[in-house]
Amino acid sequence: MKKQSILTTALIVGLSLPAFAQDGFRVGVQLGSMKTTGDAATFGYTEVTSGPAQSVSGHNFDQATQSPLSLDLAWVKGDDEWSLTYFSSKKKTSKTMIDAANGVYIAVFPFSLVDAGLSASRDQKVTLIDLNWKHTLVKSDAGSFAFSAGLRSSKVSDERTYQQLNAAGTPEQTNIHMKGEGTGFGLTMGLHGRMNFNDRFWMTTGFTAAMLSNTNKTDDYTLSGGGPNTIFNSDDARQSLLQTDAYLRVNMNFVKSFNGYLGYEVRNFGSDNGKIKNAYTDLGLPTTSGFGLSGLTLGLSYTF
Repeated sequence: MKKQSILTTALIVGLSLPAFAQDGFRVGVQLGSMKTTGDAATFGYTEVTSGPAQSVSGHNFDQATQSPLSLDLAWVKGDDEWSLTYFSSKKKTSKTMIDAANGVYIAVFPFSLVDAGLSASRDQKVTLIDLNWKHTLVKSDAGSFAFSAGLRSSKVSDERTYQQLNAAGTPEQTNIHMKGEGTGFGLTMGLHGRMNFNDRFWMTTGFTAAMLSNTNKTDDYTLSGGGPNTIFNSDDARQSLLQTDAYLRVNMNFVKSFNGYLGYEVRNFGSDNGKIKNAYTDLGLPTTSGFGLSGLTLGLSYTF
């Protein structure tokens, strides 16, 4: 039997079965293909003109596509749902540039670390753990409206390594390494809506805000150039940090207790999460930052 026939048959059978109650324990998994959002990260600079009017042009890392993973465990009873969710994503981006004629700068003037070339990598990571309670306030055949509250643990890091190269692409002595990491804990509140098309298809949407007490750890910043490493330590910075999540999903009930959805999701982990501030920042030395994600998600759950 052809694949198209199998899929068509499965869809017809699934839609013809009666709807099943969703009370019980639920396990779910979500995969995503999401674009990195947030402030652009500087890779390096190249010279534009020479002489008294000397200036440079900045170049950035690409905003990479990430593949986050989310795992969900919940207990559903009537109008209430208690859930534990684990969300994780990481991505390493690398870039190399050679301009033997004009040179490639790590930072802007007057802090002009320059060589014929530059290679760099950026490693971004995020881990969220959410414990939530969701209660349905309004429910009818057309849909429902719910409120959620909970706790969130957050860890976001942005790590960079810069290595100067000669015209042949061989590493030179000067290199820079930095890592900014933000860890936070706080409260979440959200609103969620559902619109039913029939017993098998429905649409959901929601928005959640998390207010965290966040600590930026900026204790990993090294600059070396032939002599001993110089380490610039900033004091840990504690701050109130706002994170937001928003989603829109088209859901389908397959057979028995299997549900699936295709959605679009936007997450903001805080632009100052894991940001480095040190004596060389004002001279143009690269700095780390936070980031966000936006893109498609695909989920599957089973209730038993």
